[in-house]
Amino acid sequence: MDVKDLSKHVERVESHVRDGRELIVKSQAVTPGNTHIQSSWKRCLTQYNIDPSTVNKPRILTGRALKEYIEPLEEFLFIARSGMQSLYERVSDAGYVILLGDSNGVTIDCLGNPDKDRELRDAGLYLGSVWAESVEGTCGVGTCIEERRALTIHRDEHFRSRHTSLTCSTTPIFFPDGTVLGTLDISLLNAPPEKESQLLALQMVNYYARLVENAYFLRLFKDSWIIRFNEMQAFVEVVTENIIAVDSEGFIIAANARAQKEITLRDGISPVSRHVSDVFDLRFDDLMSHALHKTTTILPLRTVRTGRQYYATFRAPEVTDLKAQISSSAIVDQQGREKTSSSFMTLEYLAGTDSRMLFNVNCARRVMNKDISILLIGETGTGKEVCARAIHEASDRSTNPFVALNCASIPESLIESELFGYKSGAFTGAKSKGMRGKILQSDGGTLFLDEIGDMPLNLQTRLLRVLAEKEILPLGSETPIRVDLHVICATLRNLEELVQKGEFREDLYYRMNGVTITLPPLRERTDKALLIENILSLENNGRPKEIDSDAFEVLLGAPWPGNVRQLRNVLRYALAVCEDETIRLADLPPEILQASSLPIEPIVRTMDPVVRTIESCPEEVPPGSMQFAERTAILNILKKKKWNITVASTDLGISRATLYRKMKKYNIIPPNEMDTPQ
Repeated sequence: MDVKDLSKHVERVESHVRDGRELIVKSQAVTPGNTHIQSSWKRCLTQYNIDPSTVNKPRILTGRALKEYIEPLEEFLFIARSGMQSLYERVSDAGYVILLGDSNGVTIDCLGNPDKDRELRDAGLYLGSVWAESVEGTCGVGTCIEERRALTIHRDEHFRSRHTSLTCSTTPIFFPDGTVLGTLDISLLNAPPEKESQLLALQMVNYYARLVENAYFLRLFKDSWIIRFNEMQAFVEVVTENIIAVDSEGFIIAANARAQKEITLRDGISPVSRHVSDVFDLRFDDLMSHALHKTTTILPLRTVRTGRQYYATFRAPEVTDLKAQISSSAIVDQQGREKTSSSFMTLEYLAGTDSRMLFNVNCARRVMNKDISILLIGETGTGKEVCARAIHEASDRSTNPFVALNCASIPESLIESELFGYKSGAFTGAKSKGMRGKILQSDGGTLFLDEIGDMPLNLQTRLLRVLAEKEILPLGSETPIRVDLHVICATLRNLEELVQKGEFREDLYYRMNGVTITLPPLRERTDKALLIENILSLENNGRPKEIDSDAFEVLLGAPWPGNVRQLRNVLRYALAVCEDETIRLADLPPEILQASSLPIEPIVRTMDPVVRTIESCPEEVPPGSMQFAERTAILNILKKKKWNITVASTDLGISRATLYRKMKKYNIIPPNEMDTPQ
């Protein structure tokens, strides 16, 4: 955009907001159907104080900062990638880029043309880019999150002049409880003039977002009874529009957005928390019978209140063995979101056979239904949040929300609003409808405060008042609200030392410390061998996989500073590198071999001379290094998958663009691009 066009764009933005003039953009005039642009521009100027003329490049997170956003959504990312890749295959020839964002507007995955890597990064269409409306102004991702609906922001509808060559079609992806999980976006660097050219793009991204949303719903409630229903009998088996999850007693515990809207609109009451027989003319015994017999029969279904007819199929909960259940409860669930009780493992499974963990479980059971706070202490990666969830699911509060807040991962300026919430207009930049804080969200259930030792002193005082008086005063409010919650806190810091230093309130410490449960580090657990077997089975989706005696001895003797989380990552790596049904020393990451107290012979000599050759490695990738191991893993998978980039990237758990970048970094050349086979 030249200086003249930039000046016109800025003038148009400011005059619209100042004078309330009808917004006219080059692409089209604002109509009642897209007045979200007017609202967004006003927010950008009056709430976020963004200058539309700024030409700063978009902010891109890297390294540890991005990892903190990706790690809690690993399971969602795994499911979403399939939908992203399928969509990208259909639009890549037209130059589109696919962005998957979280609820904060941070891009946690992307697919784009690696040949345009620099251009895409400069434009912010890149992994780690931050597209929150409060940062970049009116844009596809940020405005979609604010408006909670699918939309297209085309060319000079963008607030910042830097983005006026882009077109971005974005749709939200929701959790079953209706909160925003993330966004799926399809963007074009150099957009055509007419906004109507993006109608098909918006429809496609919305279609694939619903596929991802429904697939994630089924994953979250894999241990529940599932009802899929449709108004058209011919489509019920091929189009998953309406999905409902039912617990073991016949109560509806969740519904996808389409089913929630359909039943509520037709019936006048939300189906969630009602018994299935109160919503449909269906006995729970009949549901179980059809699901357990795996019948493909499509049954007619009518709503009780209106008699409206649908057609339905049924699915039974997934049946998992004891091993898978133990490992799942011990390490897998790091989502920080509400799920059903059937999706979590019991306290007994969490304990395994370790005597200290069995003692911990006994303590938890004695106090979990009493007005006694629980303090979990343990090193990073020991599963403090998983333990808190297991306690919640075993308690009388299991049907109510479990809400988690990491006090160390949120900026100090935001913790107060996140915890206590606020009314509309409480401060500049506040959401127009206000926000219910974590305390109110957990009313009737359990509030889990992780890294409580990092909570600012001024908020400790407010939290103490909540715990003592059982009421909360949101920011900007004058009327306190009664709350009923059980608080579980966790920390890896020594709170007694913080109290002595004056960095933590003594009265709050004793209020929280009703009972202290210390989770042992992995290196001290007596059931380490069982954990390794369980985690391996889980990571390999239940398929058989052996570990030879030398490799198993190394795993048992490793110090595991990252505890169970580190063990899980090591076994994932080994599964990716392993070429047959047995994991050997050569398949373990170098840092585990180096950390082992056992004498380990050089691994390079045992490598396959064809696949694990080092002749074509860049000079800065020495044998035995982590880079060498990563290159070896990538090369093995590519060869195994016959150099199919899409399939290989899925197996490796990375995007195609990332795989291309790593292939270039490590000088990995496909056979069809070489004069002689690699």
